[in-house]
Amino acid sequence: MKSINVKTLDLNLLRLLVVMGEVGSVSQASARLGLSQPATSNALARLRAALDDPLFVRTRDGMVPTSFAETILPIIDSHLTGIAGVLDNGHRFDPEQSNKVFRLSLSGLGETLLLPKLAIRIMRLAPSIRIRNISVPFARLAETLEAGETELALGMIDITERGFRSQTLFTETYVAIAGSGLKQKPASIAELRNKKILVSAPAATYAMDIDETISRNQLSENVVLRLAHFGAFPQLLNELDLVAIVPAQFGTEMEALGHAQILDITFSDQPSEIKMVWHQRTEDDPACVWLREHVADLYSVTVAKSEASD
Repeated sequence: MKSINVKTLDLNLLRLLVVMGEVGSVSQASARLGLSQPATSNALARLRAALDDPLFVRTRDGMVPTSFAETILPIIDSHLTGIAGVLDNGHRFDPEQSNKVFRLSLSGLGETLLLPKLAIRIMRLAPSIRIRNISVPFARLAETLEAGETELALGMIDITERGFRSQTLFTETYVAIAGSGLKQKPASIAELRNKKILVSAPAATYAMDIDETISRNQLSENVVLRLAHFGAFPQLLNELDLVAIVPAQFGTEMEALGHAQILDITFSDQPSEIKMVWHQRTEDDPACVWLREHVADLYSVTVAKSEASD
């Protein structure tokens, strides 16, 4: 039984084995591999020692493989080809053929406003790709991105920990909206303080900002309904004497659908940045790069200007 020392093997030695099997000559193998002839001879000696076999013997027709070499050559050649293919494919992404699952984190509002147009674009370009919205609470968002449980988060997010990347997509403000249930429309913040207020504070990315806006405008005591999602807003605003404070994109959509009207009230807050955030572990992943490029394109920004937390 041969005593094979696998610890001394490397891919370059195995590549030499395959090339020698193809050309049957140390000098030709040297030229094929771009090595000097002494270096090739030395590598062949190491390979023979590691595999405990002459591997190639000299005949009048040149160097021919031993029976052991003939047995292992096609298998090694196949595996080296497979390794090269895997490494090459690791830097490629074919959206039309991929069945990758993208795991995102958006709040309920983000799922309503941001996800549809992204999903429509992605699924038209990559019909076998699947998208999952995990909606991670902000307290765990950095952990899940770092662990690879999610690849991308979208929303009012500011993660300053080392190793995270972000790109501002657009800025968002808050507006007051009301439906047919409101008896008298307020025209100022002061008048709004006499109204009952409806808000949604989703568990994920929009949750950080809404309470600050309400508090800064001295409206905390007016909040009578605080929901986790926005789905019930149309019915509540048309049945009850309420004003809802919502991100402007959502207010605009509600108004366009005839579910509510945006009131002429300006809040004192600065616009909030809506970002996409990812961890550096996916920075060069071709599938994730492709996804981020399409997210950025939807908002006419470039990922090349991403902000790093290092």
